[in-house]
Amino acid sequence: MRALIVLPSFNERENILALVAAILDIDAGYEVCVVDDSSPDGTSQLVGDAISTRPGWRERVHLITRATKDGRGGAVRDGFRFGLSQRAPFDGYAEMDCDFSHEPQSIPHGLRLIEEGNDVAIGARYPNGTIIGWPLSRRVFSFLANTLARALIDWSIADYTNGFRFYSPRAVNVLLQKEQKNKGYIYLSESLSYLLEAGLQVTAFPIRFKNRERGLSNTTVKEVLSALRGIFSVAAQHRRFAR
Repeated sequence: MRALIVLPSFNERENILALVAAILDIDAGYEVCVVDDSSPDGTSQLVGDAISTRPGWRERVHLITRATKDGRGGAVRDGFRFGLSQRAPFDGYAEMDCDFSHEPQSIPHGLRLIEEGNDVAIGARYPNGTIIGWPLSRRVFSFLANTLARALIDWSIADYTNGFRFYSPRAVNVLLQKEQKNKGYIYLSESLSYLLEAGLQVTAFPIRFKNRERGLSNTTVKEVLSALRGIFSVAAQHRRFAR
């Protein structure tokens, strides 16, 4: 399967090269698109140098450097646009975090679900996944955010806030035809609402989620509060179009 894995990156110098190498080692059909928001730690330069010097990377690793930090959702969308613009089409797409909280060895499972006819496959922490290294406060917030999203949007989705996802080309086209209305992690819920509105087949599989051990978290208190507010606007829009 020819697949593009999109890595939205900001200040991921400590993790990015090891993650890209791990993905490339899994399957010769995988390509990686790193979308970096001009990280001040020089992530783009590091990736660019690796593309130029490491065997096989020039053909399989792509770098998009954006002028300003525009949020995770916008970075993923730019990666998807790049994929759709290529002459040789990709059979599947994926997005994942750059800090090894999403295990690269789970990628084949997600893409296999796309091959089997699903449009979206979510690498889910709930209800049967495993979470390692989270403090109680983070667990409580995540549980409340996902319960709220399920109640307001669609109860069939158990994990609205995890960014380890796999898509068919049709699903990627649906997302790019929709205007992005939220920045930050709330776009994860917004994008799922669009896919559900379109009637696409969404499935999930349990993963092991491990809290990052290297680098700094990009999630701030401000972004968390914004996400909670955003869930209500996403739900209102979803209900309006789902009627």
